[in-house]
Amino acid sequence: MLIAQQKFRPWNGVFLNDEFLSSPDGARRIVVQMMRLYEEYSSEILIEAPGVRSEKDWDVVESLLRERDDYLLSSLVGRDVVEVGDDKMDEKQIGKVNKVEESRTSRDDDDDDTSGSTTSKRRKTSTSESTGDSLMKSNLPPTNLPSKILNQAAIVLFHSHDVRLHDNVALQMASHHKHVVPVFLWSKKEQGPWGVRGCLEVVLKDALSNLDKKLKQYNLRLVCREGEDSSTMLREICNECGAGAVYWNKEHTTESRIREETYRTVLQEIDVQSIECQSSLLYDPSSPSLAAGFHGGGHWGTLMPFKKTCEKQLGMPRRPIPRADTFFMLERMKGPNEWPASKDVEGLNIAMINGNEEWDKPILDRFPMSEDDAVANMNTFFQHGFAKYERDRSRADIDWSTSKLSAHLRIGSLSPNELYYKIEDSNLDYNDRKTFSRRLIWRDLAYFHLNSFPMMRDTSIRLHYEQTEWLSGEEEDARFNAWKTGNTGYPLVDSGMRELWETGWMTQSVRMVVASFLVEYLRVNWVRGAKWFHYTLVDADSAINSMMWQNAGRSGIDQWNFIMSPVAAWQDASGEYTKKWCPELSKLPKAVLHKPWEAPTQVLQAAGVVLGETYPTRIISDLKAERSKSVEAVLKMRRANQESNSDRGYDMITLPDGKRTVVFTKKEFRIDPQGNVIKEATQSKKSSSGISKVKVGKGRGRKGKKALQKKLLRQEAAGKK
Repeated sequence: MLIAQQKFRPWNGVFLNDEFLSSPDGARRIVVQMMRLYEEYSSEILIEAPGVRSEKDWDVVESLLRERDDYLLSSLVGRDVVEVGDDKMDEKQIGKVNKVEESRTSRDDDDDDTSGSTTSKRRKTSTSESTGDSLMKSNLPPTNLPSKILNQAAIVLFHSHDVRLHDNVALQMASHHKHVVPVFLWSKKEQGPWGVRGCLEVVLKDALSNLDKKLKQYNLRLVCREGEDSSTMLREICNECGAGAVYWNKEHTTESRIREETYRTVLQEIDVQSIECQSSLLYDPSSPSLAAGFHGGGHWGTLMPFKKTCEKQLGMPRRPIPRADTFFMLERMKGPNEWPASKDVEGLNIAMINGNEEWDKPILDRFPMSEDDAVANMNTFFQHGFAKYERDRSRADIDWSTSKLSAHLRIGSLSPNELYYKIEDSNLDYNDRKTFSRRLIWRDLAYFHLNSFPMMRDTSIRLHYEQTEWLSGEEEDARFNAWKTGNTGYPLVDSGMRELWETGWMTQSVRMVVASFLVEYLRVNWVRGAKWFHYTLVDADSAINSMMWQNAGRSGIDQWNFIMSPVAAWQDASGEYTKKWCPELSKLPKAVLHKPWEAPTQVLQAAGVVLGETYPTRIISDLKAERSKSVEAVLKMRRANQESNSDRGYDMITLPDGKRTVVFTKKEFRIDPQGNVIKEATQSKKSSSGISKVKVGKGRGRKGKKALQKKLLRQEAAGKK
């Protein structure tokens, strides 16, 4: 009837083509196509109430939504989203599940025909023991579990990396069950040195508290338990709830793999299914298989080969679950008839502040940790900083030069998939958005490294680098303590370390400055820096943190091919960053702000600066000499380990599969079999154009002969001028 009406009396502003008006089937096809477009761009569908005038109309709407979801399910087949026990679902399994779900839907619809009213029918659809509407609850493939288990309670384990409701794969998968019990199990003992500690505890506790508040809006709650053994707590809560399955998102750390294996064993003993999902990274770091050697524009385990391999072997990252689907899922989700005993989040032994100093307050003021805060933060960055990120990302003195989303990604209050497609779907040109987008690939790469080298948090990936001689004894302690407290006498370094101590954060470019300073100039073992960062960062991530420190310490996969000057301070070109965190220097002219030891006496006096009293003298004064000692220590170690040296002077490492591969090695560390630093030829006869022919090294980051010839032309032109 509606089609007939539109043929002769179309609504103002509405155009319907001939295919739509030809038949109900034609109209249906077009509507479903439009719904898929809405889904693709994460846009919500609003249903106009006057258009749904009866129960039959609503059935049509639900049918259209199911048809859309069937399409989405087929597009997700083969993605490594979920594992049931030890078996990943393949296409045949998902196809069987879809048929089962369709038959259930059909049976449920037949049962619903006996309902007495529209209201009772809608209520039965949302709370029925059947899972017939489960495709409405999630656009992810349902697990291959029988209805008997789906009619039992599902426990969803939240951890320190997935504290959110939206685009939480484990929660979405569990929504197919009759009852869902969100659970957080806390064991301080299980955290160890690389678990949740220090500042990370502060933001985790805030995130859990906000998660519980959000759940209560949907008549759900977060069940919290605390003890020494999380697997024992899990067994107990499964028995109390009569759980048929436990869902969790894999954390991908060395400790979590052991813990999750214990969970699987315990659950198998009590005949409860374990379903492991992937929701904290774009890719499962155990999935890509990288070839040894130099491929895809880089050495093994560097960014571009990893990115290209993931896209080739695993496809593009999955799109996030639409927010509308999350809302409907939560509206339909039902908790147990009787909730198990629980501790309040505030009662957990997390971030317990002793004494009168509320050191957590500045951290929470800067990083309130909820899903709403994460979205607000993301939107503010996209409004004020995203378009300028490529230009400003290294600046510490400019607001929103970086996104400040790292803590939300670490805690999981923001989905990496949502952020990824927020970037990719933007109107910004590829060259203006690629670096920010690749930050998310860097996260995955760090976990790929940790998966490949589980010991990397405190042991060199290039194992022979464990023999590097670092400073030791009282001098090492004095330098390290000056560094960690922001009292080195180098204003940019001190500003970064003071910001870190007070707020738990600093921008990536400053992290690199302070890391380089500790390793290159103070000659302190990188492991001490990694441990301090892990304790003081709100975004403390043992994989990402150790990847940076390994590379700064030269022992990582992607050894830094640069030195970060503690004096040049281009990260703080205006000086405002240093003035904020080293206020005792705020009256100094910008020319000497980052090197006050060069200021004339009268300038220091006018600014009220007394070196050694109001601001510390430099912990080291001869940067060049200190760095020479640092370089020599690496060369000495490499000369003693020629078996780990390639014929071109590069380091060799052993991969998890036993194969050997070359990894990038900085030019100043490349040695020949006799232990001599390999020198590149620099001059030869001039060409007819007057440009010297130069033997160009093939080190990473070089553009080759053409780029060097252009540089020489510019220099020659400048000389003529």
